[in-house]
Amino acid sequence: MAIGRLPYWMGAASAALFLLGSGFPSNAESYSNLQSTGYKTSKLTRGASGSLGWFVSSGEKKFFCKMHVGMAYVGSTKMIGFTSAGAQVPLNRKVYESHAGGHDDAIPQLSDLKAGKPNTRDVGNCAPAK
Repeated sequence: MAIGRLPYWMGAASAALFLLGSGFPSNAESYSNLQSTGYKTSKLTRGASGSLGWFVSSGEKKFFCKMHVGMAYVGSTKMIGFTSAGAQVPLNRKVYESHAGGHDDAIPQLSDLKAGKPNTRDVGNCAPAK
């Protein structure tokens, strides 16, 4: 009989842990909020975890914002894709644009990403930097 009630208790325990964990304040920030309050964005770099992203800082506070980009244009003729580990893989831009219907304005330029000028949509979660 106790085994029959196991899924019920596991669900109840999971819900209780979720509610307890969600009661604590989160340290995450959005890039747009940080940017609007005067935080400065670094050049594209790797964080402590090895993820690509930007350090966003203002005096004593510093956050690391992960890059949320799958591909980028390189100049006017090339294109690259990013693996989940942050490696750059060359892509055939002509083939991509022939299937996508032309140039995609939502895809950033690699030079802008490297210079620390990402669009808000290109930035993922921002967490306090250690």
